Amino acid sequence: MSLQSQFARTGELAAQLINAAGTTVIFTPKSTGVPVTAKAFIKELGNEELVADYRQGDLRVEIDATKVPGIPMKYDVLTIDGKNYTAVDPSGAPRRAGDIVYAYKFVVRGS
Repeated sequence: MSLQSQFARTGELAAQLINAAGTTVIFTPKSTGVPVTAKAFIKELGNEELVADYRQGDLRVEIDATKVPGIPMKYDVLTIDGKNYTAVDPSGAPRRAGDIVYAYKFVVRGS
């Protein structure tokens, strides 16, 4: 198996893991306003991560890139268990294998 196909397999497995064990969320891009259902891993930021503009209660999200219409942008809305959160830092490095993106990482804040 080539190194490129090993990386692609790793990315595919990450997307499968998010879909198997992730939380169902609704992602609504500000640009279109059209909600999309997807799976995501969600984790509250730890005390050591509360730097710069981050606050207690902010969440780190890793969402399946195959289900959302594009890169998450600031002010996009993520609905988790009926509560809306706004993307405040969409600059997390995506999980990718070569040119294929399998998951986007970003930080959201409750509104």
